[in-house]
Amino acid sequence: MWTVFKLQWQRLFKKPLLVLLFLGLTVLFVYFMGGSQGNQQITVRTFSQELSSEELDEWLAMLNEDETFIFEESDYETVYERIRMNKTAFALELNEDDYRFLVGRENMEMSPIVQHVDQIFTREKRLSAIAQTDGTDPVEVETFITLNTVTGNEAASTNQVFPIMLLVGMTFYFSIFSILLLMINLVEEKKTGTWNRLIFSPLSKTTIYLGQLLHYFLVGLFQIGLAFVILDALLGISLGNNYVAMLVVTVSFVFAIVSLGLLIIGLVSSPQQLQVVIPIVATSMAMVGGAFWPLEVVSNPILLFLAELTPIKHGIQGMMGAVIQDRGVTELLEPVSALLLMGILFMGIGLNLVERVSEKSSI
Repeated sequence: MWTVFKLQWQRLFKKPLLVLLFLGLTVLFVYFMGGSQGNQQITVRTFSQELSSEELDEWLAMLNEDETFIFEESDYETVYERIRMNKTAFALELNEDDYRFLVGRENMEMSPIVQHVDQIFTREKRLSAIAQTDGTDPVEVETFITLNTVTGNEAASTNQVFPIMLLVGMTFYFSIFSILLLMINLVEEKKTGTWNRLIFSPLSKTTIYLGQLLHYFLVGLFQIGLAFVILDALLGISLGNNYVAMLVVTVSFVFAIVSLGLLIIGLVSSPQQLQVVIPIVATSMAMVGGAFWPLEVVSNPILLFLAELTPIKHGIQGMMGAVIQDRGVTELLEPVSALLLMGILFMGIGLNLVERVSEKSSI
């Protein structure tokens, strides 16, 4: 096993361009798509057709108590034009007794903003109702006890969720390319006769497979880990210190992808065909599984069902649970179990198909 393992690493060191290419693409995609958003505040354009300028300023001051959001005064015509031209996803309209959002397109930032506005609006309306009932002066709220609460990881602030999700999704996506494209070497060895020479050597088939698959597994693990380290240092996107849970999820994901590669090799035996099939499989899994956009914006039940069948969906779910919610290994049993089950099924079916193809070719 170790002889085969060593030979695979020697081959990779001679031609490392493939792994370096996809590692570089991971860094570039995350940097340009999400890196610039890591420390930005969320700006919400706010207007009113009923409130006076002074009343609107008072509401803006209360809404801007949370430094995560910036509620910026605007007017209806400007907001409408920006939404129509797709420059702004949504805007907030304040009225005397209620509020509403003008929405041009779905946006993952909207949910926490709605919660924040509702909290401020409900508080002020309750205080106003109490003052009117008692007939006294306006009620003032004084804070006697200050509670500092931390939910999950410190990195999991509202404006950090998207960069973290993008980092995990893109890293997993390009690691799929590296692992599956490297596994084409296994097919080429069978075509050139190298595999047959290994079979006739004193090594058993089990040790040969273990040496090959362990190599692909460690390459994927190394690429994902290195991408996380580089992007953390380059963009300051912290993944926290829940290392054990993150490692368990990553190991399970890479195992599922290596097993998937073996299944694909069993179904498609030509290297040329694999070069076409692998990008289709990797990209479709990433699109359906939530690597390019959050699954919360997807409402189609068929797409959501297909997402459950992809390893990348469970990998992202597990990593976000470990990073954002600071969950332990026992709390991540659902995504980890799904990945391990997929890996075992893919591995069993793939080995069976590969052996059948080998027997037919030898005959």
